[in-house]
Amino acid sequence: MPTVSIKVIPVGVGTSLSRYIARVVALLEENGYKPIVTPDNTVVQVRDLSEIGVIVRKIHDELYSMGVTRIVTLVTIDDRRDREEELPQEKVQRVLQKLEEERQRIREVHGVM
Repeated sequence: MPTVSIKVIPVGVGTSLSRYIARVVALLEENGYKPIVTPDNTVVQVRDLSEIGVIVRKIHDELYSMGVTRIVTLVTIDDRRDREEELPQEKVQRVLQKLEEERQRIREVHGVM
């Protein structure tokens, strides 16, 4: 399943965006997605790439209904087809495992505890 990172920037609403981002996350949950919120974007997995346009449209419609007059949205798609796609959490776990292996290697090479 493709992994989609969505960064939504409501323009002209001030410096605090948490209210708007919380509504985006709730909207994704209402539509059956399991969003993962990061400090910079929100990540979801989709069954099909055709869902992305629908998701973005719903997000924009919702934010416009909240009084936002301009929205900048950045979408990044990770679509792998040579094998079954992992869950985003599994990808993170794999990186953390590699990080621990790298730290161990550094300790062994440099004698650092």
